[in-house]
Amino acid sequence: MEEENPLNNYLHHQVPEELLTFFRKQAEQKIEAEKWAGRNKEVKIQNFVHCWVTEEAFKQILIKEKKWFRHRGLYFGDSAGAGADFTVKINGKEVSVGLRSVAPESLNTFKSVAYPDDRFRDEKEKIADFHIVCNHENGFTKFYGIISKEELLRALQFSPTLYSRKNQEKFRTIPLERFKHDKMLNLISDLE
Repeated sequence: MEEENPLNNYLHHQVPEELLTFFRKQAEQKIEAEKWAGRNKEVKIQNFVHCWVTEEAFKQILIKEKKWFRHRGLYFGDSAGAGADFTVKINGKEVSVGLRSVAPESLNTFKSVAYPDDRFRDEKEKIADFHIVCNHENGFTKFYGIISKEELLRALQFSPTLYSRKNQEKFRTIPLERFKHDKMLNLISDLE
């Protein structure tokens, strides 16, 4: 039996062009204000834009579905002060949801999701209860699937550590098929 391609199933949302321009300007200001010296600024700007576009798209999906949520918004400052991307409610309990915006090459060529090694090693308590893998291109965001924190940590424990020269960081990778589309739809459906 042929394995199903995890890229064939997704939720999607398109954000307007003017929002892309706004996010780019915000990212440039963030890079400048936080003195990202010695790092590839254009790559970091693009990373922030991708992050913010996917967060806006997910926020719009939750609004459309009339689901309760809190969103941290455009975050300025170091990672130590950053909160969860989203807080949602399931059966009266608040849970955190993080988004992993993945580059097209990771999705299409490597079929994997990269996760910062330092966050896995040093900041496990800050890892969201659930992670949704997504991709953004020209304002069009696709959400492919979800993984729980427990499954994520288990997968990261046995994943190789790789160095990205482009991002100047170490990462661990998880196969894309570990992020389940049906579980993502169930989670959204179960939200208050």
